[in-house]
Amino acid sequence: MPGLRERKKAATRAAIHDGAMRLFAEQGFAGTTIDQIAEAADVSRATVFTYFPAKEDIVWGEAPQAIAALDALLRESADATIPTVRAWLRHATGWLEPRLILQRRLARDVPVVGARRVQILREAEAVIADALEREWGAEEHLAARLAAAAIAAALMVAEDAAAQRMERDGRALAPAEIDAVVDDAIAFAEGGLAALRARNA
Repeated sequence: MPGLRERKKAATRAAIHDGAMRLFAEQGFAGTTIDQIAEAADVSRATVFTYFPAKEDIVWGEAPQAIAALDALLRESADATIPTVRAWLRHATGWLEPRLILQRRLARDVPVVGARRVQILREAEAVIADALEREWGAEEHLAARLAAAAIAAALMVAEDAAAQRMERDGRALAPAEIDAVVDDAIAFAEGGLAALRARNA
């Protein structure tokens, strides 16, 4: 369980993110200043930059911390990589929530936000690829990279599909729907991996 200091840091990060997202929704990304975000979160301008190096980072909230947590989990777990990633995705907080609709729109309309999204996905891809290579061995370097890239691509498509469904239905996804999105993404990657191994057999 996180200590008091970590819980306070998480609460401050969430306050900055939530305040910024409200402002982005109301007045746009370009029309929102760091000073306004600081005021909305009741923190200083310096505190905003302590938690988020750039304005576009705020859009993605705790994504970098989540990827670091995944990396630590994969290094510590004795289980296979892909089932561990699947379990982590199911329990990741805030991944497929309604705010994804706004994140997706900002990523589409604001180049720096879209570029940061791609960078975050590539960071997650690298973490998964490294874990697969540790599991399979260095001789499977290419297969590990291909499998991780397939997972990252599938998750990007899954995010878009989830956002479209939430926007269409006007509600958050139910837990069973989130599980189905995750399972479809992982199944896609596993299918590609099986085909690759069959070809190389």
